[in-house]
Amino acid sequence: MALVIACPCGHTVRSETEDELVKLATKHAQDVHNQTPTREQILAMAKPE
Repeated sequence: MALVIACPCGHTVRSETEDELVKLATKHAQDVHNQTPTREQILAMAKPE
């Protein structure tokens, strides 16, 4: 089951694993928003697809 995060900026992060989702979401947050969310914050935003 894939996990999805829909960022308020319109970017969508999708992955089959929690580890990859955290990696991709962290990169997006740092590159675009200059933020570094915790693993817990990222997983709290994730929804099953």
